[in-house]
Amino acid sequence: MEKFFTKLSLISLFVFLSCTSATVEKTPQTEEQPEKPVVIEEPEPVQEIEEEPIVVEKTDDEYTRSTTAVSVSKEVFNEDKSRILNIIKDLDTYMKNMDYRGWISYLDSDSLNYWSKRQNLQKAANRLPKKGLRLNTIEDYFKFVFIPARAGHTVDEIRYETKSLVKAVQVQNNTDVVYYNFHKVNGQWKLVLPKNPD
Repeated sequence: MEKFFTKLSLISLFVFLSCTSATVEKTPQTEEQPEKPVVIEEPEPVQEIEEEPIVVEKTDDEYTRSTTAVSVSKEVFNEDKSRILNIIKDLDTYMKNMDYRGWISYLDSDSLNYWSKRQNLQKAANRLPKKGLRLNTIEDYFKFVFIPARAGHTVDEIRYETKSLVKAVQVQNNTDVVYYNFHKVNGQWKLVLPKNPD
């Protein structure tokens, strides 16, 4: 009997499974539609807008310091400073080479006349730290006074006394140390040598 129930169970299972498969609705197969291609449009080129640079008004401290005594445009200031610094480069070369002829070519006529006089040279010799040194000519002045006072020093800025008189200075601790004086003669900057104090 047990076999009978086993067979019956199997048959019922079989019938049940066949019925379920018969009741499953078949979904109609649809033809697959090809997907529409996606069109990517190129963006319009972006026009670059040129922005005006922002100009920050900055006070030129050197220009302000240099022109307190006179009214000189920045253009003239820059031109004068450039010329004077170029002359100082030449003077540095003359000093290194002990080139008296090159140096004297930059001297203004008043300085040449003043330092060609023996009494002025002797007064300067008396003030020198090295006692007993004699200055007989302006060339001696160049070698023993002018060069030692300026060797190893650089000039940072210029200062106008007038439109035609300028000092070339080195700024140290907010103090101007004057190393050169220049006088504009017929559009040319000439070296002015300081005179003996009275």
